[in-house]
Amino acid sequence: MTLVDLSHPLWAGMPKIPILPEVERHQIAAIADGAPMNISSITLALHVGTHVDAPSHIVEGGTPIDELPVERFHGTAVVSRVDRKPGEEITVEDVLAGGPEPERGEFLLVATGWSTKFTSPEYGDHPSLSPALAEWCVERGIPFVGVDMITPDLPVHRRPQGFDFPVHRTLLGNDVLIAENLTHLDGLAGRRVRLLAFPLAIRGGDAGPARILAEI
Repeated sequence: MTLVDLSHPLWAGMPKIPILPEVERHQIAAIADGAPMNISSITLALHVGTHVDAPSHIVEGGTPIDELPVERFHGTAVVSRVDRKPGEEITVEDVLAGGPEPERGEFLLVATGWSTKFTSPEYGDHPSLSPALAEWCVERGIPFVGVDMITPDLPVHRRPQGFDFPVHRTLLGNDVLIAENLTHLDGLAGRRVRLLAFPLAIRGGDAGPARILAEI
């Protein structure tokens, strides 16, 4: 058994969607200053870094992250390699060409290679899942979709006026969980893996930071 870490570490000032506050880390106590132990804190929005979105992220009255059964966060996942440019839509055909066809109940991870740009301004200009692909996932019975991008929807600067997050609405509105900001998917492309994607159980949380691992 080999475990592959699909998560980005958290650090102060790390990349994020512009609307979100900066990640901050504070040293509360330090051994170097005479304290008996080191103690620090971190302040971050729940949608920074590698995380899992709960239905309550976009559905009023939807299930929050802490009320989802833990069984929802692990399962067999198909990793599909897709080569698309910024602003282009990832289609059902792309997913089927890039890996095994997911069976009902299997997770889908879309590997675009965008995680290599995580600390670059280019990270914010990425491909997106087509609304038709999101609908296909629902019809196919896929309970969990993960991407190595900041969002499966259109990049922020490419969104038209009145943009309503169709991919988020289709997936989360049908109880399909979303993992964002994954990394190290390229080496798993075209394979089936066992995914362990347990988020923090934040009471009432619309998402949860997660340490996501693939078991091969």
